[in-house]
Amino acid sequence: MINFYIVEDLVIKMIAKKEIDRHVDWNWEQSPDNHLLIRYHFVVVDDRNREGIMRRIVGQLAKVESVERVKTSEGKVKNSKFRYLFESYDSQIAPRVIDWTKVKKPIEFDPDLRERHIGSIEDYVADKYCG
Repeated sequence: MINFYIVEDLVIKMIAKKEIDRHVDWNWEQSPDNHLLIRYHFVVVDDRNREGIMRRIVGQLAKVESVERVKTSEGKVKNSKFRYLFESYDSQIAPRVIDWTKVKKPIEFDPDLRERHIGSIEDYVADKYCG
């Protein structure tokens, strides 16, 4: 079972999903390249418009301060019609700036979506969705 979070009136509610569906995974951590920045990781799972959804998320950060894309990869979600788009960004903007209601997709905060000491974050995403 996968837990998704939907933001409604600044309250995060948890809903359960039994199969992969359109959604956004995300996490943040201190950037390993610059301790003054936050590194955001986003994965958009959808059968179309993954880039547009990503622009809606990152565009909110870019309105306040510049953001720098650090990593990107995409692939097919195993046993589904969906594909994923993974991107990491460095920014000085706090996570509370993101208005998830503008994304219009179920949101999953994934604490495992982070830089890796062994392997890579791209491997984690590929393993999670490609099996």
